[in-house]
This record gives sequence, C-alpha cells and structure tokens, in this order.
Amino acid sequence: MTANNLTPATGRAVVVSTVFQETEAARRLGLEAYSYPFAARAFLPLLRDWGETVLVDRPESRVDHALRQLVRKGLNPLHLSFLPLHATWLTPQAPNVCFPFWEYADLPDQPLGHNPRANWANVAGHAALILTASTFTRQVFERTGVRTPVHVVPVPVCPAYFAVSDWEPRQRYRLDCPCYVFPPVSTGAPLAADPWLPEEQHPSRFFEKLGGVYRGHLRRLLPRRLDQCLTATARLVQAWRAEYRKEAVVAHPVTPHLDLSGVVYTTVLSPFDARKNLHDLLTGFLLALGEQEDATLVVKLVINPERKVPALNLVLSEVRRLGLAHRCKLVFVADYLSDEQMVELARASTYYVTATRAEGACLPLRDFLAAGRPGIAPTHTALSDYFGPDVGFTIVSHPEPTCWPIDPSRRLTTTWHRIVWQSLFDKLRTSYDVARRQPGRYLRMAESARWSMHRHASEECVRPLLSAALDGLRAGLLDVPQRTPADESRTAA
Repeated sequence: MTANNLTPATGRAVVVSTVFQETEAARRLGLEAYSYPFAARAFLPLLRDWGETVLVDRPESRVDHALRQLVRKGLNPLHLSFLPLHATWLTPQAPNVCFPFWEYADLPDQPLGHNPRANWANVAGHAALILTASTFTRQVFERTGVRTPVHVVPVPVCPAYFAVSDWEPRQRYRLDCPCYVFPPVSTGAPLAADPWLPEEQHPSRFFEKLGGVYRGHLRRLLPRRLDQCLTATARLVQAWRAEYRKEAVVAHPVTPHLDLSGVVYTTVLSPFDARKNLHDLLTGFLLALGEQEDATLVVKLVINPERKVPALNLVLSEVRRLGLAHRCKLVFVADYLSDEQMVELARASTYYVTATRAEGACLPLRDFLAAGRPGIAPTHTALSDYFGPDVGFTIVSHPEPTCWPIDPSRRLTTTWHRIVWQSLFDKLRTSYDVARRQPGRYLRMAESARWSMHRHASEECVRPLLSAALDGLRAGLLDVPQRTPADESRTAA
C-alpha cells in the first residue's frame, strides 16, 4: 500500500485498486488484466495532484481499510477501480468509480458460466461513475442501457515518449536485451501443410480450453477435495510440459543484444491473445517486405516468465511452419523491458504496426505515435478515437462474429473485426516506400502523430477531463448511500 504525503485542504482523496503493484509487473505480465496496473500508474500523477491518493492491490481485503484510514483523517474519499468489471470490488464505504477497457460491440448483460459477476451491465449499474479510455467503449455501455454516467478519459501517455527525437533513415541503435532473430530463409525451406486441411491444434491452446471448461462448468459439480487434487495434478503436468518443451527454445540461438537499423516495424502483443492476430501480421510482413534486407519486424512478446517457454515455442514454430522465404529480419523479444527500454525501442523504430481485431485502447500504439512514429493499423473500436490517415496507414477491416473472452460456452454473441489481408499487405509496402523515398511525407505524418497524441492523451489534456469527472461525482454523490451487487461476497474473479 502506497500513498502520497499531501493532505489537500479540500478533503479530496481516492483509493485506487488494481490487480498488482508495480514491483510485480515483470512476473504478472501477460496474465489476465495485466494492462490495468499500467493504466493506473499512468493516472497516478494526475490523481495525486487532484487529492490524497492511496494505491492498493488485493482490493477485496484492502480497499475498505484504506477508506476508513482516510475518513479518520477528515477526508471524503472515492474508490477508483482499475480492473475488469467481473473482477471489480464494489465497496459500500464510498462512491465507486470503475475504469474498464472494453473492445467488443456488445456488453455482457447476463451471467456467463453461472457467474453473476460476468454480467458487466449489472456491475456497471451499481457503480457511481464509469471512466473509459475511448468513445467506442462509452457507446457500448450506453447502447446496452447502462444508466451510470460514462466519461471518456484517455489514459495519459508518459511524457518521455513526446521527448523522443525524430526518426533518421541512417540511425542505428543497440538495445541491451536478449532476443530471437530469424535470419533469411532460403526458398528451399519446408512449406506449410495443405491450407484446406484443419489447422493443427497447438497443445497449449488445447489445455487452455480444457482448463476453461473445467473452471466454468465442472468445478462446481465436484467435491472440494477432489477439485484440489485435480488442480494440483494439473499444475504438476503443466510444470512437466514446460520443462519438456524447453528443448525447442534452446534449439534456436539467443542473441544477447538487439541491433536495429533500416526500416524497423515494432508491435507489442501476447501470442496467446487471439485479438492480436499474429498470423496475419507475420504473413503480411514476410510477403510484403520479405525481399527488403533493411526491413525488420520486432515482436515484443507480452508474457510472464512462467509462460515464456510455451509462448516462444508457439511463435517460433509458427514462423517455421509458414516456410516463407525472406531476406528481411524477424525478431522476437520475450524478456520484460523497463519503461526506459520501451522508450528506447520506440526511438529505434520507424513504425508501429498492428493487425488487431479489437482494442480497448492499444496503449503501445499511442506511445509510439507520441514518439513521432506513424502507425500501420485498422481504425475500428478504440483506435477510431485517435488513429487515421493523417498519422499513419489505415488497414481496412469489417465486423465478424466472435465470443466474449469471459464466456466459457464460447457462443458467438458479439463481434470484433476481420482485417482485409490485402490492405495490410499494401499498406506495409507503401509505408516502406515512404520511409525510404518520401522523407517529407514521413516527417509530416510523424509530426501529425506526435501533435494529435498530445491533444488526445497528454497529461495536460487529460488532467481537466479527470478532475471534472471526479469533482462532479463528489458534488453530487458523496452523501448518497451506494448500491452494491446482489452477491454480498463480492469475491474477485
């Protein structure tokens, strides 16, 4: 638990709850809700300017205590939750403010897998205020019939990105981080299997789906001791499989430094997140720029140490399976990078690229735009708030059916976006030509990207939006008893 030392005379105070503290970031990276603590950390300077701020993890056991401590000091605190709504702790001790990311066209308005907390519309209805990073998310809440006020307050971009120098065609950078580099592949490399046959199911995906079915449907039917025995067995099997699979990773050499020059495309993603669409990104890049020796794709993998081995095996085997001949360079970075290293990665890059199917914010793209690095991305979901042809190259996309990730039944109840692969291919080629042969056009896009992100998500622009939302809540709700969900346990999912 951390707090600032100032006690504003206005009595303003806020308890911020999230899933883990900053010191745990490397260990928890890539797990559920891992992006929420980063959003909370981005807001902390603004919150500390607004009032006394206390940051807690494990909200089910720490929020109420922190609120009582602030009340004893004569303050009138709010509770601000940076967690998905199905994992949010709503306290009766103070007005609850929720900050959820959401990237699908529909909001869950019913229990999923017999879990009432998965009913996002119901949880949102018990909050006093909802803050969200995008207009798209606000519209989804309003379209679902949620009556709780929803304010759009973008996540502030770290000021260090705005200070990154402009990209230079002849620049060279060395980053001190181990990485996996794929050298050029000859035309004699083995090709992928018959594309008309069903794609082989990766073992890690199979076990993940099996675990989801067990947690969503079978666990509640079994005696507690049997459940504990099965869970312990599953963990042992998982540990054994991780050790067994290390051989595939060791077979591919690790480069101790990341040397970047030429036209560098960077993306940040979890290989286990289907939204990120790694397959289209790899095939689009390798086929569009495979003949360009000075083109590099850097894939920064968002994974925690325990999943590093299966994640690397997944992406490395995917590249080998494609069997696409190329002279360009393909790099995977699996280790945790500090804030300073991420800024250096932006400095060494020419573009940020993503083939994502849905986004609640896409924080890395915003950071790179603030650094004056144009993007190659679609303009759906939250991206439509700040991305367009003036700051990069837009990829065409269309809605297609999908399921909510928290629905164990996997029913097609909502939509995300399918990108047009040919559009990705064309925009990658055009972007390379612009970087190499049209420096004036590149510079105009870079300047526009930096300025548009300053207007959209700099601390100076976000501060009044945040203050107006929180001050409005205090003025109208501090003396009104807060409603809480029907399930009194409020156990975090």
